[in-house]
Amino acid sequence: MTADDPCFLTGAESARRIAAGELSPVALVDSVLARIEAVQPAVNAFTVVCADRARASAREAEAAVARGDALGPLHGVPFTVKDMIDVAGLRITFGSPMFEHNVPAADSVVVERLKRSGAILLGITNMAECGHKGTNSNPLWGVTRNPWDLEATPGGSSGGAAAALAAGCGALALGTDRAGSVRIPAGATGVCGLKPTLGAFPCPETPDLFDTTTVIGPMARAIEDIAALMSVCGGPDARDPWSHGAARRDYHARPRGDMTGTRIAWAPMIGNAALGRETREICEQAVDAFRALGAEISQVEIDLSEAVDILLAIVGALASAAYADKLPEFGDRIDRSLRIGIERGGELSAADLERALFGRAKLFRKVEAVLAEHDLLVTPCLTRPAIAADHFALDPVEIDGEPYGNPRFDWYPYTHPFNHTGHPALALPAGWTAANMPVGLQIVAPWHAEERLIRAGAELEAARPWSDRRPPLLDTL
Repeated sequence: MTADDPCFLTGAESARRIAAGELSPVALVDSVLARIEAVQPAVNAFTVVCADRARASAREAEAAVARGDALGPLHGVPFTVKDMIDVAGLRITFGSPMFEHNVPAADSVVVERLKRSGAILLGITNMAECGHKGTNSNPLWGVTRNPWDLEATPGGSSGGAAAALAAGCGALALGTDRAGSVRIPAGATGVCGLKPTLGAFPCPETPDLFDTTTVIGPMARAIEDIAALMSVCGGPDARDPWSHGAARRDYHARPRGDMTGTRIAWAPMIGNAALGRETREICEQAVDAFRALGAEISQVEIDLSEAVDILLAIVGALASAAYADKLPEFGDRIDRSLRIGIERGGELSAADLERALFGRAKLFRKVEAVLAEHDLLVTPCLTRPAIAADHFALDPVEIDGEPYGNPRFDWYPYTHPFNHTGHPALALPAGWTAANMPVGLQIVAPWHAEERLIRAGAELEAARPWSDRRPPLLDTL
């Protein structure tokens, strides 16, 4: 495998080479499909692989280049879609027996926009059932594994998307994020994942359309591809009321090597019980890289620990409303932790839910108070590297050999607060442990300030490059 392996080109670089006639879309798609075939038995990142469709699209893309047609910004670049984002004519199952025969009639807005940009669909990626947990397994498609360690989870619920990216199975991916489902797997697999501002990516299929914590988010190996996906997929759509305040923008990811005047609030703890020693050290090294670029770093105290109880109330109520009527038919076939969540959600009162929404407003004000004094808020993404692939969602996690609470409280406490508050949050690689496992950093910005995240991410990527890192799985192929 060479540094110029087409499977590890960024999507933006692939598009540039294709437009210049230096890279064949057919050859690129063939290379990526071969990689998928090689890693799928070990990783299980995909539920559907659209090999014939992708090759036909690649031939059309190549013909367009030969004719001199006007090309879209991602012409010929392969992408994947999580198994809960609508794609016309394909099985979109949410990883659940409840929806195993679901075939949408139309593409989601973001899929439609990606196709219009010239990008080529590779397939559908595996996920936690109905997106309910931070690991990646379900009773319909099985367990997805982390290419950096096959005994570890890639995180969830967009774990198939992250595992595919880490293994070179496409440069671009669409995930969803309700409590960290884009950022948890990004942090666990050494890739990038952005939870945009609520409404920045239109998502009219969401059942709780006017009061939602779930967003569609871009995932990629490189910041320039996050910028490309934001540019192509973002902007308003009349069917999504939250998107009406979102502007269609061109994002750029060109580092300048200077962050002078950027005020960064560094919060290593946000009320959680523990943070792994090596994880903290690696994240602090990344923060030091911002300092070396001229950023002003202030360590801040902020307690967002009530976010878990808010999450359990809001998501529990949603799960009960959406799935409780299906328990008599499917109860013994769905993930046990999802079933427990549905049942507990049914015990909540309307007042419980409203109290959670009051708490959500308080969280927003806390985060806004920090961002009123700073341009960015930086935290670890996770408290430790990836946990076991078969970890039960309600069991304790170990941090530096000590047992703590379940993953929502003690593995990914940093992610879900910003689903409640709506702020955009970017997960990206901070570094790797001595055991060669990825550690992620999270950067948070004010609403609709994704360009700040992209700029900071590009600066960190230039200062502490990660593009040459490859998971050990690939050495065995």
